[in-house]
Amino acid sequence: MSLRPQLLALAFAAFAGTLVVHADWTGVGSTGVIDEGDLGKIVLNNDGSATIRSTISSTSAKIRFNLVDSPGLHFPAPGAIAGGLTFTMRALDNGSGARVIATLKRVSLNGFNQTLPQTTDVLATIDSDLAPPSTAWQTIGAQHSARFTGLDFLDHGYVVEVQLIKHDASGTPGVMGVQLFRDET
Repeated sequence: MSLRPQLLALAFAAFAGTLVVHADWTGVGSTGVIDEGDLGKIVLNNDGSATIRSTISSTSAKIRFNLVDSPGLHFPAPGAIAGGLTFTMRALDNGSGARVIATLKRVSLNGFNQTLPQTTDVLATIDSDLAPPSTAWQTIGAQHSARFTGLDFLDHGYVVEVQLIKHDASGTPGVMGVQLFRDET
């Protein structure tokens, strides 16, 4: 394994380990993997974030985060009082030159249900262009999502795909991390 993916995994693991919202919370961004074709486009910063290199004036790049099985993400027991799942992203988008899109996807694996068709469904999306631009990091919640109260890890895998888009030299798209947690309010 090359040094760059190892550093990315270490940076996001360190970041995710510092965010504890609930005992069963999982950091979706615990291990980010840069798309192989985009390795030269992304820089890992000292604060644990990933951004497009400042020397590149216009491009896009993808980072994927596998969602790991966690009891707090399962469907609640019958009769239990539990809120839905909330998907958020810590992002940087300073205006028209930048955009960050995070997509939570469910991929059918059909572990015990092999007759089901192979599908990939979008459960939620976050688009930084639908939030006010900012030169500071901000937490943005899903603007488009299916109401879901739990995830089925028996027949499905889950991944968050983050796309950093730099339209011109003025843009500074970045991602600090993504998370999925149970909203118990």
